[in-house]
Amino acid sequence: MFELGGSGAEPLETGDPLRIGSIPLAGRLGAGGMGRVYLGVHEGRYVAVKQLLSSVVGEDADFLRRFGHELDNLSRLPAEATAPLLASDRTAMPPWFATAYVPGLTLSQAVTLHGGPLPADALWSLLRGAAAALASVHALDMVHRDIKPSNVMLTLDGLTLIDFGVARATEQSQLTRTGMVVGTPAYMAPEQASGSRGLSGATDVFALASALGYAACGRPPFGDDSGHGVLYRIVHEQPDMAPLRELDSELAELVAACLDKDPDGRPTAAELLESASRRAPSTGPLWPAVITERLTERAAFAASTQKIDTPTVPLTGGSPEPESKPEPKAEPQPKPEPKAEPQPKPTSGARPERAERRRKRLFLAVVPVVATVGGTTLAIQLLPYMSSPQATEKPGPSASVSAPADPGSTGGTGPSGTASPSASPGKDKGKAGDKDASGEKGAEDDEGKEPDGAGGSEAAAGGGTGTGAVDPDGSDGAGDADTPGDSGADGSGGAAASGGGGSGPSSAAPPPSSGTYRYRNGDNSLCITQTYGGSDQGSCSDSTARWTVRSQSGGFKLVNQQTGQCLYANMLGQAVFVGDCAQEAGRIWRNGSGGSLVSAFNGGCLDVGTTSFLVTSTCAGESSQRWTRES
Repeated sequence: MFELGGSGAEPLETGDPLRIGSIPLAGRLGAGGMGRVYLGVHEGRYVAVKQLLSSVVGEDADFLRRFGHELDNLSRLPAEATAPLLASDRTAMPPWFATAYVPGLTLSQAVTLHGGPLPADALWSLLRGAAAALASVHALDMVHRDIKPSNVMLTLDGLTLIDFGVARATEQSQLTRTGMVVGTPAYMAPEQASGSRGLSGATDVFALASALGYAACGRPPFGDDSGHGVLYRIVHEQPDMAPLRELDSELAELVAACLDKDPDGRPTAAELLESASRRAPSTGPLWPAVITERLTERAAFAASTQKIDTPTVPLTGGSPEPESKPEPKAEPQPKPEPKAEPQPKPTSGARPERAERRRKRLFLAVVPVVATVGGTTLAIQLLPYMSSPQATEKPGPSASVSAPADPGSTGGTGPSGTASPSASPGKDKGKAGDKDASGEKGAEDDEGKEPDGAGGSEAAAGGGTGTGAVDPDGSDGAGDADTPGDSGADGSGGAAASGGGGSGPSSAAPPPSSGTYRYRNGDNSLCITQTYGGSDQGSCSDSTARWTVRSQSGGFKLVNQQTGQCLYANMLGQAVFVGDCAQEAGRIWRNGSGGSLVSAFNGGCLDVGTTSFLVTSTCAGESSQRWTRES
């Protein structure tokens, strides 16, 4: 009988495999939305075997390719940084991999076991161990990208970073779709949350500082919620360092430096290691007694490997023969594409177009794609912030997070051939090029039909060449017609910035007279509300559902009556936030036709997102873009 005592594993549950590949299993170490982790024995030692869920693999045609790259990167990681990769089968259905079993506790488990924050000496030991691991990883031009308490394992002699399943070499960042980032909201760096620049070792340093803040205070420095509220605070606000300053002022100053909004202002992992090595205890237990006691139990279990007696069963993902059989099952998955083609046939309104547009917006919103054991990891639209309209054209590596420029300085028209914020609608509506390669036909796109008549100067409608086919992900930019887009990542489609047919003056309704109103949506009858620093849709009786109209040049601001903050837009397709009314960027709105609210910043209409928050999207006259003003 296999004894699990001291291992940290639970008995196998009904439906769990008895072996994966050639590895017999003894217990379950954890489970999440991505897969399950089992305790097994491989070549005379304990291993942690992670098997991915079939549903996860089957939903992403590119998943196996990305998974293979992840395993390649995992095999490159130094042993001092993480549990080494011992076995894997990337072609099995579902695929799996096995790493050395770590006889430890996650940082979150340790804080819970301790009953609260860790003492200063333990925090310095934590910083020293994590900085040493990251320094060795960063030396290989790799980043972890998801440092958080559940991915830091404390052991008797130090710590180990786990779950490098989302790690990437920095030069392989294209594996994640443009416009998507991977990480856990409360531990994301500003550049990770906003997409203002590529990720680097500084991103891991920021996350490590947030994890240290959790260990010192019981909560991360910017709060522990998982929505857009914490992302807003990470990008715009300062962390709460008061509890850590009371505990250890020197450590607090170091953590504050790691939480600098500018990645270039943060110390490197090697510099952190040097600082922590001077302060961390060199003798005696590294961790408080109650944690050390539990770690001793883990180490005792790992010291003697038991034999697992399992009946003879078919191998799961262990031999090439069964692995080749499931592959035809994956082939039918492209079939849903033909099913989507008949959608243009219905003639009753624009519902099929709306359904497709909603699916596209899924990649422009918050999309949970990875949930790891011990914590939630999200792929999140690059939503909270853009430094200026031009910042999206070519975000250089030196870009830093700063306040948006006044949109009035950009006007409504971008440079010829380059997508400005007002030209962004081409990303969603590039299909006009499928009908006709001429600019005349391209002008019949939804943007060209905008009731406001602002096609050329306000919304860059239609696209002069009729190509306008920028990939919704921003990763391609290849035109659908004769002229390909130059670079979707740079925001350059094939279309010119001038409209094909909407060059007339704006016919938008005049702004309303000053007053305080509720704005009810025509699609779901919910009202605009505020949640932390973000817009939301909720009950019209909510205390944050009333908005005061404040006239401004070119339109008006919507000021939340309860908080005194203003509704403001980011780039087209991105989430709408609520913030300081003293700034102008993105805060000017005007009335559009059909009861719409049009952003003067990006020319898009206030719309319902795929989750609770609001977005701006191409004005299409849909019910979700109609807002009825109520006293």
